[in-house]
Parts: sequence; C-alpha cells; structure tokens
Amino acid sequence: MIETFIGLEIHIQLLTKTKIFCNCKNEFSHIPNTNVCPVCMGYPGVLPRLNEEAVRKAYIVCRALNCHLNEKAVFERKNYFYPDLPKNYQISQFALPFGVNGLVEIDGVPKIRIHEAHLEEDAGKLVHEGMTSYCDFNRTGTPLLEIVTEPDFKKPEDAELFLQNFRKMVRYLRVCDGNMEEGSMRCDVNVSVNFEGKGLGRKVEIKNLNSFRHVRLALQHEIQRQSKMLTAGETIVQETRLWNDEKKRTESMRSKEDANDYRYFPEPDLPPYYPAPEFLAAIEKEQTELPWIRKRRFINEYKLADDGAEFLTEERERADFFEAALNAGVSVQSASSWMRGEIAKGLNKNKMSLKDSHLTVEKFVTLIKLLDEGKINSQGAKKAMEILICEDKDTADVIRENNLMQMADSGELEAVVDKVIAGNDKVVQQIKGGDQKPIGFLIGQIMKASGGKADPKKARELLLNKIS
Repeated sequence: MIETFIGLEIHIQLLTKTKIFCNCKNEFSHIPNTNVCPVCMGYPGVLPRLNEEAVRKAYIVCRALNCHLNEKAVFERKNYFYPDLPKNYQISQFALPFGVNGLVEIDGVPKIRIHEAHLEEDAGKLVHEGMTSYCDFNRTGTPLLEIVTEPDFKKPEDAELFLQNFRKMVRYLRVCDGNMEEGSMRCDVNVSVNFEGKGLGRKVEIKNLNSFRHVRLALQHEIQRQSKMLTAGETIVQETRLWNDEKKRTESMRSKEDANDYRYFPEPDLPPYYPAPEFLAAIEKEQTELPWIRKRRFINEYKLADDGAEFLTEERERADFFEAALNAGVSVQSASSWMRGEIAKGLNKNKMSLKDSHLTVEKFVTLIKLLDEGKINSQGAKKAMEILICEDKDTADVIRENNLMQMADSGELEAVVDKVIAGNDKVVQQIKGGDQKPIGFLIGQIMKASGGKADPKKARELLLNKIS
C-alpha cells in the first residue's frame, strides 16, 4: 500500500490601506506600476516601516488557527532573485514568526496541524505576451501572510475542502477578500508518497495554484505520477513543479530550494517585535465564530438542513443578517426561505452582495410582518423585495408608492370575484361539474383584475362559496 502526505502553503494578501513597509496604496489595479514608490521598488538608502494594521490582522489569523503566539517575532531577509522582486531579497520571517504550532478542526476533514504563520512582503507580477514579459510592481510590498500546514492531508479532496473553509474563515475575520482570481489568495502544495509505514517520501512542491479545482486536479495527477515511479523503483526528484491546466498535468519548473539556499539573516532595518499584553487582549476581542462552527450551531440550534446551514453561513454578513432577523421576531422558516429564495434571486440578478445592496434587516423584518398580518400578499412582498434590494427606500414607502397593499375592503374583493365569475361561465360550469383544476385559473384572473392586491386565500374561499 502507498501512503500519501500533503501539506499546504497558503498565501493571503491582507486587507490594509497601505503596503507593509511604505505608504503606497494596497489595492488591486489594472493599470501597471501606478502604486509604487522608492521603498517598495527597493531604491538604495530607503528604510522600511512596519505597517501596524498588517501586524494586527496577521495576529488575528494566527489566533483563529489556535497558534502559539511567539513573545518575540523577528523579520529576516530571504535572498533570492526574481525579475519582479526589485530588492533581490524579500523581507519575511523564518526563525521566529508570529505564530507556530496551530491546530484546525473542520467537519469532514482530519485535524490539521499548522506549522507556522509568518508575515512577509509580496513580490510583483510578471505579465507574459508572446515572447515578451513585463513587470508590474503594483503588488510588490503588499502584506502577505503565509500559513504553512503540516503534511496531514491524505486525500486531494480533503485539501480542497480545507481551502474552501479557510477562504470563508479569512473573509469572516475580514482580513482578506479571498479573491483567488485576483491573486489575493494563492496556494502552493507539497506532496510526497511512500510505502505504508515508511514515513514521508521525497517532497515535490506545486506552485501558484489559484483555484480549489486546480489544487485537487494537480494533487490527483501528482500522486498518480509519484506512485507509478515509486512502484517502478524509480527515483522521485525533489523539485518545484507547475500545473498545466490545458494538458492536465504537472510540469517541472526547477529543483527545490532548501532554507539554507535563501541565506536567511535578521533584517537590520527592522527591530524584533514584542506583542504587548494589551495588544494580545485586543486580538482576542476581534475573534469571531468561525464559519464551520457557526454552521454546526445553525444545524443544532435552528434545526436547519445541512445545505440550508451551508448557504446561510457561506458569508458572515449573510449569517449575521439571518440571526438579526430571528432576533427581531421573524421565524426560522421565513428567514431561511426568503434568504435562499427571493433575496438570493434579487442579489444575483443585480450582481450584488448583501452588504452592497440597500436591503437592511429592519426593512426585511417590516416586510415579513406585513406579510404575516395579511396586509400584503406574497406577490406584493416579492415585488417590494426587488425594489428594496436596489433602491434606498423604506418598506412602507415602497408598498405605498407601488400600491401593493392588499384589499382591506371585503366588498371590493367580492365585486372583483363576481366580475371574474360572470366573465368565465364555461370555467365555472366545469368546476360545478366536479373538475377542480380550473380553480387556479380563476384565482389568477382575480389577482390580475385586482392588480395583485387581492388576498389569494380570501379570494379562493369567496370564489368557492359563490360557485357552490
């Protein structure tokens, strides 16, 4: 039997206003080389200044991963040449990072040990066009937190599920947007195979995987490739490889470096960092219920099905909205069905997230109460919801301006029913003859004639009474 060992190196760009060692804007830009300065471009004589916001968010992640927080953290120079690394070294952490020896427990995934979490500056980006390559230094100096797991994963599917939950976590913590297509979350994987009981094999690294799917496919291919070599008695080379998605295979990039190849030494321009007790207490207060724990609670506390709890806890804003609505008196069933139904439909239609829309918990609660009280019907509530998502208006104003209130006068409704009965004698005779199918048609005619303001339940009762 062959045993597999998989470890992850996850890189997340932290959501700070400025870069890690200078005052350049930290934002994704399509215009190359606009967010740069002498510091992040590595000009001679410049000095780095550590970004306090980046340090705070790095510690928030370390604490969420149950890491031991080192009482002393040191920045070091990691020396290597890349065309998009202007200083020819990277300020990173090696011997004493912010956090070590963490542990993560996610439902459906074995316990995963965290080796370390260290803060560093990101490199730039190479843009390739035919035989020409261009350097975009906008990303250079972006605060980058690298989380290194132990080789505890046995299956590619476990690694994929862990990454999906990790992305939710950093978004819950509001430290990273997790946009893999923009490179703000990236992943390298380390994989080795060996005969069962023989321990770790020779490690191969696969670099720069920017989607969960690529992680799974690259691991599946690499495990198969190494397993064939192992059983055939061939030597597996320790190297760095890339994933070729077109050919669905990994390809050799370079021989794998060891730590001594980088010639780490303490960064002379940055003193050691000692987190104060007050700082660590503030980090503790910024922790939040993590998505997989919240999902488990939603299932147990609100008796939601797995898929419903998964949807509602996908984003922190969505879960917060749901629970705020419950606290305001909306039932679990109403809140869940509306959020998974009309609200999700409206947001998708307008390409909005919940936090970017005009819908608030207060507006939603008012709408549901009016619906429960029979002052509007479901059709009117749905129309109001479409408007509330897109426009900054109160629920009452939307209902009044669009004439969505149900008919409060029974005589008015009776007149509409009489009109529909009189205009559909053939259908009425079918119903009298025992065919109940056309009732829905007549209800639809009543709703149409009333401009959608009739109470369908009352209309049905009145219609059947008059026909019988």
